[in-house]
Amino acid sequence: MSGFDFAARTRVAYGVGRIKQLAEDVKSLTGGGNEAVLVTDPGLVKVGVADEVLAALREGGVEAVLFSDVQSDPTSASIDAAAEVIRASKASCVIGLGGGSAMDVAKLSSLVAGAEHPTEHYALMANPFAPKTIKTIMVPTTSGTGAEVTSTVVFSNSEKRKVWGWDYDLAPDLAVLDPTLTVALPPHLTAATGLDALIHALEAVAGKRSNAMIEAVGLQAIRMISGSLLTAIREPGNLEARGRLSIGSMLAGMAIEQGGTGIAHCIGHALGTLARVHHGRAVAIALYHTYEWNIAGSEAILATIARAMGAVENASASLEQQARAGASFYKSLVEQSGLQLSLAAEGLTLADAGRLAETMASAENAPMRNNNCRYAEDEALARFAEQLLAQA
Repeated sequence: MSGFDFAARTRVAYGVGRIKQLAEDVKSLTGGGNEAVLVTDPGLVKVGVADEVLAALREGGVEAVLFSDVQSDPTSASIDAAAEVIRASKASCVIGLGGGSAMDVAKLSSLVAGAEHPTEHYALMANPFAPKTIKTIMVPTTSGTGAEVTSTVVFSNSEKRKVWGWDYDLAPDLAVLDPTLTVALPPHLTAATGLDALIHALEAVAGKRSNAMIEAVGLQAIRMISGSLLTAIREPGNLEARGRLSIGSMLAGMAIEQGGTGIAHCIGHALGTLARVHHGRAVAIALYHTYEWNIAGSEAILATIARAMGAVENASASLEQQARAGASFYKSLVEQSGLQLSLAAEGLTLADAGRLAETMASAENAPMRNNNCRYAEDEALARFAEQLLAQA
């Protein structure tokens, strides 16, 4: 067993109705501060979730400035705009409310606000951030990205390429998990975000950086998500299922924080760059077409993952058979979730296969490609691109 470090840098608070304590959280983290910036997206403003959170803050004596110019797959321009609001407000706490996009904008803008450089100054860690001076709280309204406990963000630069930012200080100070905030999530987004979380755990556990601690949180995430995703899709108000998804997604976030992701995310980010395909759906489609290819050489760990999924009926089956049962379980889960596998609506066809394969092989996607349990040569990437787009 090789050596490793594992550090969970974010405090986690879970509970039904836990959002009502948010003002106390702000004051506790900031030493009595009563000004914050709430970063969220227009959808959550429209359905009233942002107002619910603002009311909880104000009732507790915390005034919050609202920033909602966040879109799916956020841009550097949006992060710069949020940073300017944070600077102007002189808030001591930034709260991210929403899915991965809103939380990534909140996390990164809170650090960008500490200096005068624009967001792209820090892309792919070309330059270090100024020391963190603003506390951060993340409140997920989806059960997918695990961004509430990670020190990584993803955004699109001015050239519309998806790039990364990472720093220990990007890890939030507090993650507040309240399953009541996920009930309004439509079935197709519950499916896409839940599958994203499952893939986080799966790729971290199977990846080259895995260790016993990653397996501990990752396999538990797989158990919780596999057993609750379809219930949450079919019974949106089922708080037990929603709660298990929330915790499973957070644990999967801890797993990728330490273990990274793999080929499904390499392909998924390439799809996001080419056609702004929703991230969760993109990675779910990618793994649908690559899961079985992953098995060769990784039978033992993928058999362990299959058992955590509950996919193995015959305990005496060979490791390869168990791993293949996991692949079948995953594909069935995707199909039963109602996830749209065709990319035709995004305008992608087989004619785009070359561009897709080239983007998979780009420098920004290399960490995911290299960390995968099986290395994908260029010929494999070309084949994956054709498989994905043949269904378009």
